[in-house]
Amino acid sequence: MRSIPSYAATKLSVLGLLSIGIWACGEANDGGTSSTGGGGPDGTTTSSAETTATVGSGGAATTGAGGATAGSTSSSSSSSSSASTAEASSSASGGETVGTGGDPAECVKGQTKGNQVAVIGESFIAATHGITQQIEKQAKANGSLAQSDRYIDNSVSGTTLANDQIPSQYRKAAENGMIKYVLMDGGGNDCLLRGDGDGALAAAESLFETMEKDNVEKVVYFFYPDPIGNNFSSLKSCLDTLRPKMKALCDGLTSPKCYWLDLRPTWNGHNEYTQDGIHPTSAGSIATGDAVWEVMKENCVAQ
Repeated sequence: MRSIPSYAATKLSVLGLLSIGIWACGEANDGGTSSTGGGGPDGTTTSSAETTATVGSGGAATTGAGGATAGSTSSSSSSSSSASTAEASSSASGGETVGTGGDPAECVKGQTKGNQVAVIGESFIAATHGITQQIEKQAKANGSLAQSDRYIDNSVSGTTLANDQIPSQYRKAAENGMIKYVLMDGGGNDCLLRGDGDGALAAAESLFETMEKDNVEKVVYFFYPDPIGNNFSSLKSCLDTLRPKMKALCDGLTSPKCYWLDLRPTWNGHNEYTQDGIHPTSAGSIATGDAVWEVMKENCVAQ
């Protein structure tokens, strides 16, 4: 991540910090390998005026050029489990079937290849790629992903939904026409850099329409934990306003089916999950990855 200096430097640092964890990854390598974006906040077209912050595993922050990202989360396990109960009976292609209530016992394992799963978002994911790595670790232990396989992680620090950066991460992953599942966050930098939650919501609506045309089956949308520290009060306010709107959008989707995960219950009371107030440390990445994996298991996502 990027270090957060003062708050004059705070907004840039914050942006930076956020960008790191949430939006600073580089484009994924072919075959589903993830890579961090070297010099740019989004690996594509983020404004040089935006300072990127990146949090490494250990939570140390470093400031560089690029976009900043926000790391507040909101997708509760409870909401995801209730969603899985209500949204249970859908068949996934490739032999994965979900029975009533999404009972894992009725979900066929080992049918998903890494290049059928796209991970998109900003520095909350991209700073260390630790969240993606933890989900892959769980999938391999569960027999849902081959030991040598990887997901396509195109998350990039400093990126936003509204300027088409995160949507473009999806389109790049979908070039081979095989994406069936998407794991994502988004909206943090829209709030942090632009104060534009409504722009993020509109961009997400358009992105989901594209996924529907591409026959993507399921999406897990994990939303940020609450940022920690007075420096992030405006960010928290924007995320608090955006969260219920984005959840309503996700919950209302039928194609693709979307499962919402509010990360606040996972993170609350665990200040060790971040060292800059927004991006995950190694412990935070593991806890987040495990929470995402539980939603995936409950709803037969990429099993």
